Amino acid sequence: MMMHKRHILLIAMLVLSVLAAEAQKLGGGLLAGMSLSTMQIAGNDSTRFRPGFTGGFRIALIPTHSIFGVEAELVYTMCGYNAKKALDENDNKISYCAKSHYLEMPILLNVYMRKWKDSDESEAKMLRLRVGPEIGVCIAGSDIHRINGKTKKSEITPWERGSFNRFHYGITAAVAYWYVEVRYTYGISNVMKGTAPSHNHVISILFSDIW
Repeated sequence: MMMHKRHILLIAMLVLSVLAAEAQKLGGGLLAGMSLSTMQIAGNDSTRFRPGFTGGFRIALIPTHSIFGVEAELVYTMCGYNAKKALDENDNKISYCAKSHYLEMPILLNVYMRKWKDSDESEAKMLRLRVGPEIGVCIAGSDIHRINGKTKKSEITPWERGSFNRFHYGITAAVAYWYVEVRYTYGISNVMKGTAPSHNHVISILFSDIW
């Protein structure tokens, strides 16, 4: 049964009144820190975390009469993994690692544990939670093989067949206090083309501020 126009108007007025009550101001800030990443590959239990760098900037709608806000980010993240060291059939010491470089755009809901005050210049003194989806693009990468200390490096081009998928998406969740944020991103899409299911997992420890 079709909704009456009067009901639609009432709902629209209610939504507008809620939006007015949730008045927000625009803010911006920086993110920078260390990432620890690995890749979950079906049938492979030898992957380990590897350190990297992550950083970017944030644009946020900051609540003035609420504890809920939203933000969009543009972030560079170094991903990849280290493989467990082993010996080959000739008793050569071998190791392997993969590096990949992503530009990512998370869209996050911010939940502040108290309301913003007029005297607040930043969110540093608030405990806050963040969660939401992210999309990204793989811009480059490399495979690194080491045999008895000798290194062989192969570049990864995401647009080539049999390489990494160019685009990816996932879920990000974070907790932050003062200027420190701990963030976890779970990749939902496959990292590699035409292979067993593979997903990025990234833990980040960040300097995080907004004004």
